[in-house]
Amino acid sequence: MASLSEAVLVSASLAETWETYFNRTRWRSWVDGFDSVVSSEGYPEPAGTLRWRSVPAGRGEVTERVVAHEPRRLHRVEFSDPYSEGELEMEFRIEGNEGGQGAVATRVTQTLDYRLRRSGPFAALTDLLFVRSQMRRSMQRSLGRFKHEVEEDL
Repeated sequence: MASLSEAVLVSASLAETWETYFNRTRWRSWVDGFDSVVSSEGYPEPAGTLRWRSVPAGRGEVTERVVAHEPRRLHRVEFSDPYSEGELEMEFRIEGNEGGQGAVATRVTQTLDYRLRRSGPFAALTDLLFVRSQMRRSMQRSLGRFKHEVEEDL
């Protein structure tokens, strides 16, 4: 299983950052490749599910099941799409001067553990040379757009 992690520092409170993350009407503006929600049941609570569709050149239909949800701290899902499966974890942490001086920010860390659904003699090489870099860039695009989306409202 491959593991990737990226982080971004958002110049906003933890509450604002968390709220934006779960605002479905805004996912299209920052989730890389997101097109629309197909169905949702109990999401984002533990055991809740979410099925969403990507743009035509994207991942296809993605299914998520919440395995951990700690408000304003952590959200972890198991996911599967036609090409991969694994876990995606989002961690939210306040950063800044706790004494009331200076700006407060929220560090958002995204960790992706995944495996390709197809196997074969070249799967590991394809992952190492192509897929992993594409996934990392997708994470970076999403986090960069998310930061912009949150900070735009301030």
